[in-house]
Amino acid sequence: MGAVDLKTAAEQLGVHYQTAYRWVRDGSLNAMKVDGAYDVDPAEIERMAAVRSMPVPPPQVARVRNWSLYLSRLYDTLVIGDERAARVLVERLRDGGIDPVEICSQMIAPAMRRIGERWARGQVSLAEEHRASTICTALLATISVHPRGRPRGVAVVTTVPGEGHALPGMMASLALRADRWQVHHLGTQVPYDQLVELVERVRASLVVLSVTDSRVQGETRRYAERIEDEVGVPALVGRSGATLNELLQAAKLARAA
Repeated sequence: MGAVDLKTAAEQLGVHYQTAYRWVRDGSLNAMKVDGAYDVDPAEIERMAAVRSMPVPPPQVARVRNWSLYLSRLYDTLVIGDERAARVLVERLRDGGIDPVEICSQMIAPAMRRIGERWARGQVSLAEEHRASTICTALLATISVHPRGRPRGVAVVTTVPGEGHALPGMMASLALRADRWQVHHLGTQVPYDQLVELVERVRASLVVLSVTDSRVQGETRRYAERIEDEVGVPALVGRSGATLNELLQAAKLARAA
């Protein structure tokens, strides 16, 4: 059998013509140019097909040996408001294949916790704390993932009126999405009736109520109890010191119950 044109070669390889053309240009597929067109030897097509059928090893994932060092670097950039440096630091980890939940748990959450503690002591202004929080919001968008596969369920994430801290709910939403939940993040301070209406409309299988302000912890628990009793949907309430991995485990248990 003689050589075939590049279009036929592409069809035999199961790829678009432009893909085969790119392979020729970069040297991956050997072809001979004849009268302005490319001809490909059948043996070369067989070779390329064999190469494409070989298993591809999974990409190497970077390892972080010292999270405290990365945490300190992120904290320093947040304190001075250097969003570009913070983004470069986080994107380097993301591109290295580091789990976004780990980036949140090991860097973003503790860095903001440290800034919050300094604000409480009067060592950081409210404007600086808000600036750091806004930078972290952008970082979360940068590392957020939506894995393929059947969703575990539908989750609604929000806070009760009086709880205005949005970042914990954002991190909870990121973690749930990374674990293949379909998430409706409502931001903060949603009235009960409106929350229930949406929970029922989207047929949620889980509600997560973030809370950091001790003044609304009781109200948050009452929200959760009412949702479970009146709507029949499991409701998880955040707590101080809880990790994102604990949230994911609790979500799985609630879904299975």
